[in-house]
Amino acid sequence: MILPLPSDLGRCAVAAACLAVASTASAQTVPDQGTILDTLGEIRRATGAPGVTAAVAVDGEVIFSGGVGWAELENQAPAAGVTVHNVASISKAMTAVATLQLVEQEALGLDDRIREHLPALSENVDAVTIRHLLTHTAGLRNTYALSSRTVDGLVEAIVADGPQGQLFAPGELWSYSSAGFNLLQAVIESVSGLDFEVYMQTRVWEPAGMPRSALDVQSRIVPRRGRGYARDDEGNRVNAAFQDLPSLWAAGGMLSTAGDLARLGVAINAGVLLEDSTVAQMHEVRIGPVMEFVEGGPPRARGFSQALGWRVATDAGGRTYINHSGAIRGVGSILINYPDDDLVIALIANIQPFDTRTHGEALAQIFFDDDSERREGGPDTDASVGVALVDPFLGRRPPGFSTAGTDFVDACSVD
Repeated sequence: MILPLPSDLGRCAVAAACLAVASTASAQTVPDQGTILDTLGEIRRATGAPGVTAAVAVDGEVIFSGGVGWAELENQAPAAGVTVHNVASISKAMTAVATLQLVEQEALGLDDRIREHLPALSENVDAVTIRHLLTHTAGLRNTYALSSRTVDGLVEAIVADGPQGQLFAPGELWSYSSAGFNLLQAVIESVSGLDFEVYMQTRVWEPAGMPRSALDVQSRIVPRRGRGYARDDEGNRVNAAFQDLPSLWAAGGMLSTAGDLARLGVAINAGVLLEDSTVAQMHEVRIGPVMEFVEGGPPRARGFSQALGWRVATDAGGRTYINHSGAIRGVGSILINYPDDDLVIALIANIQPFDTRTHGEALAQIFFDDDSERREGGPDTDASVGVALVDPFLGRRPPGFSTAGTDFVDACSVD
């Protein structure tokens, strides 16, 4: 059973943006809120997304949580930092955190063979380890045809696939596998003795301060849920096709918000969820560069490296960051973490296709000077608005905000 969601604070109708910007105990300052909002507006116009939401954490504090445009078009529900979406494969990153908690507690080992915990699996996957699942090097397919929409159904499908279903020997190459992460769901339940959602709530979401995160159970009424969109052959925005998700949550079935995702990054960096040594182990490059298995052809080089459950990439300024992205039902999302700069960016847009990495890096870029150093403020910054204030910009625009080229009216929400 999920916990009730807290009521939203500071909801009011104003022109131009949803935002929550705050000064914090940190001595660091950030680009003014108008710059952040303008960047979100540019992303929205460039992609045609109905709505774009984001949250930013600097020096361990979420200093911005808001959005531009619409979370849902038919009822013109404004996008905000508390808008809830399925964050798709960012679920894998959260599952990695849960798995490494159990490794840290010595209840699980990275080199444990998966059959030690799931003995119903067949001998053809006997060499597959927890480490292989976390790094997409198990040789398992991405998805399988399921006889039942459960982890047990997935295990049965892998057994039925037999040795010929193994794409390559474990550890030999890389092939993205949601199935592998869904097996980790069963491992977490088996080792911890807890239902998967209970484990995520009590060991990950609650400690990280993520009150709006939950499993995407189709029958639930979810306050502030947004909707995803796609484009038809003529380029018109249409409702994304409905997908009835099976009870396989670990790989791509979690709900969250931009604000919650930013707090996840903060909690990881602050050692709230894992010890510093375990975080370093999680972020360490295990495969770099990634060479992806291609059936019937030579392996293909990818533009990132693989860590345990996370990807490691380099932006245009040469800075390394940790990330995971997701795409499902007309929604694209990304969580970007620059641990060395203490900067976390979460970005969600309700349109597909959406280049999460390009637009996530664009938002991160405004926090860096041209010399690749994190911005330390300047004459055009303004972080004087306290997060406890309700409707700080009621009846006026934030400093530096521009409405040029915009076509939206939103609401203001303090997360």
